[in-house]
Amino acid sequence: MSNLLLVMLGGGLGAVVRAAVTNSCSKLSTQLPVATLIVNLVGSFLISLLSGIAIAQAWLSPLIIVGFLGGLTTFSTLSLELTNMLTTKSQRMLFIAYSFLQYGLCFMACIIGYVIA
Repeated sequence: MSNLLLVMLGGGLGAVVRAAVTNSCSKLSTQLPVATLIVNLVGSFLISLLSGIAIAQAWLSPLIIVGFLGGLTTFSTLSLELTNMLTTKSQRMLFIAYSFLQYGLCFMACIIGYVIA
């Protein structure tokens, strides 16, 4: 199976999981975009963990790391959410808090995955 097909399959599955997480989190009453935070934290941890351990089968990397985790995590949604917060005067403090949560916690999740691997 070609690497592009593996990336497509993994990416599709990752996007479906992200949509399910977004749908589940939409029931929460919070100003914080929890779904994006969750998928980015999980993705940061898993990409570091899986990159740190030798993936025995070469086809797993395009399927899981590039495809699934690429479809699961979302930098563009994060950028839009932060832009919307920054341009809404009443959400400037939320912008600062969410920026620290996303970048700080995702970086820590990545380090934890690296250490475990």
